[in-house]
Amino acid sequence: MQQEAYQALYQHAVCLPLEDRGIIRLSDEDRVRLLHAMCTNAVDQLQPGQGAKALFLNDKGRILAEFRVLCRDQDLLLDTEAATRELVYQHLDRYIIMDVVELEDVSQDWAVLALEGPRAGELLRSLSFVLPVADYAHTANGDALLALNSYTGAAGYRLYAPRAEAATWVEALRGAGFVPCDLATAEVVRLEHGHPRHGVEYGEQHLVHEAQLLDYVSFTKGCYLGQEIVERVRSRGNVNRLLTRLVVDSAAPPPPDTPVMAGEAESGKVLSAVFSPRLDKAIAYALVRAEHVQSANGFMVSGASAGVAASGLLG
Repeated sequence: MQQEAYQALYQHAVCLPLEDRGIIRLSDEDRVRLLHAMCTNAVDQLQPGQGAKALFLNDKGRILAEFRVLCRDQDLLLDTEAATRELVYQHLDRYIIMDVVELEDVSQDWAVLALEGPRAGELLRSLSFVLPVADYAHTANGDALLALNSYTGAAGYRLYAPRAEAATWVEALRGAGFVPCDLATAEVVRLEHGHPRHGVEYGEQHLVHEAQLLDYVSFTKGCYLGQEIVERVRSRGNVNRLLTRLVVDSAAPPPPDTPVMAGEAESGKVLSAVFSPRLDKAIAYALVRAEHVQSANGFMVSGASAGVAASGLLG
């Protein structure tokens, strides 16, 4: 972990390259109708300059991918994890039947930078950016786009720059005062904020309710792929497992697949963990039995006691 970058995430501002993000472009007249019918959130009313977050599900209600959509005048840009880039493209392409939609993988055209920390907005204004004010909204600076979109869960922005201009933008950002940051440092702060990530803490084996991602779902938008399962789980009011953040009374982060014990019973397994300088303890995400989360008893992880973390920033 980079100590200077860690401090800057809480006190100043950092520039974090997000390597190989998947950027999928939808254009032509039915682009909004197709996306609205395929994802969990309502995107049919988005206006140019606005954005949203959403999930793609399969027909069993499992989470295929997480993405952010940027609505522009002539197209939609979807920003997804590198590991789900091809999946998202193929998933959408499969369901283009009678729709007039052009689908393009433009990932190689864009460099993506996370700009985070309490002074990020101030430093961006010094570079003549107009700051977006609504979540996932975006503004333009030349050919670059700036979205209000956090990687760690802290205050943050995401810069989409033409790849040919990436080095110029990095130099300008560092000249404005942004501190270089690596992914390992950002991951610590992400877990301190309680911001789960697709492909790390949840994925295709998980339901929306298990991953506790209901803020990605519109329950009034109408049909979409996987909706029947989401509504069935909501009507029944429970799931067997829950993605849960734990504070572990140990300085050693437990490795993935470490058992999480509730008394004598194995409740689940660790999915990810970091050492938190704020707490001087480990923070872990685990998928554990729902009844154990709801009980007053704690957990044990690698012989250390562990408790369910409060929501939001810890420490």
